Amino acid sequence: MSAALERRRGDAEVTTEGWPEQGLRWVEDLRKSAPGLDALLTWAHREGASRISFQTGDPVWIMVHGRNRRATRAALSEVEVSAVTNHLYGADGTGRLKGGSDFDVSYSVAISRTERLRFRVNATPIHTSRRSGQNLVLRPIPDMPPDLDAQFVEPEILENYRPRGGFVVVSGSTGSGKSTLIGGFTVAKMRDPNGHYNIVEGAAPIEFLLDGLKGPTSTIAQTEIPRDLPTFEAFIRGCWRREATDIIVGESRDGATMSASLNAAMAGSTVTTTIHADDLALTIQRMVALCPGDERDNLVTSIAQSLRLIINQRLVFSTDGKRTALREYLVFDAPLRRRLMQTSPSDWPDLIRTTLETQGQSYRKAITRALEKGRISPAVAESEMRRIG
Repeated sequence: MSAALERRRGDAEVTTEGWPEQGLRWVEDLRKSAPGLDALLTWAHREGASRISFQTGDPVWIMVHGRNRRATRAALSEVEVSAVTNHLYGADGTGRLKGGSDFDVSYSVAISRTERLRFRVNATPIHTSRRSGQNLVLRPIPDMPPDLDAQFVEPEILENYRPRGGFVVVSGSTGSGKSTLIGGFTVAKMRDPNGHYNIVEGAAPIEFLLDGLKGPTSTIAQTEIPRDLPTFEAFIRGCWRREATDIIVGESRDGATMSASLNAAMAGSTVTTTIHADDLALTIQRMVALCPGDERDNLVTSIAQSLRLIINQRLVFSTDGKRTALREYLVFDAPLRRRLMQTSPSDWPDLIRTTLETQGQSYRKAITRALEKGRISPAVAESEMRRIG
């Protein structure tokens, strides 16, 4: 078979798997009616998509269990992408992107009186061969996170994810399941009859709306950044007046947020946050780097004193054709915190790598255990072992 015929055959195979209602108008009435957008998102959700991408000059693509599939035949025009952008954000959505800013919002599709699909949206300006463009990535948000058993959370994490005060960090790349893991932690706390937690969460956007989950002894209040409050710093500052036992900070991405989070943890709250980093040693390095220069010495000391648990997570292909989590984690008990205090922050990554060999779980251990339990194949295990070197 010729290469050209092979390509044509491949295109036909992709097309037959695409969205069956192609041709619907994406948006009919801004912020009110988007028949094409809502129909595609509903279809993609039913296909099991974890990512839906709209990009100027490209067809719509979806990712299902880590594999990309083309959802539409035709490429999206600049006008079509702008219409979707403005429907998701508001009339100035495209103007915001052209002005050099991105945005994060949530979007919901009503498919019945009692059922809604929710998506988190990131919109980013891009440059194409012809002109500037837009990339919109939507990721489905389940109504409830899977419980901790379904997420294969390790026993040592279960014993240590809810300290009474201190800093808990879940790190990983985008789409590695950080928010899902924290959501599982939160639901477990809410359902604990002996918990007596007052949980407040700030997220951009909120992943799991949990106000309908009525805990026997615990409460939760959720704030979306920047719709309800302008910044994570403002959210954390307000938590001081609310007697929160647990503060969830959706992402520590800047110095102001890291500083406020550490101060809250030092004041006695349990602060749980996410950080983008590829392994556990890089996570603690990233935490130090986020500390503002004029406060660094004090904040580095706060890190050493307040850390209770760091979990780094990756999703890999599983034997059931989906994906499963591998985790590297370390519990920061009192002796380890004292060692941090006695060690230069520049040497913390090496200290963490060494400590992982004697306590906690390295990725090497996580891969071996997942293979032994049949969650991943030998080929995936070999690939992940090469990745960690």
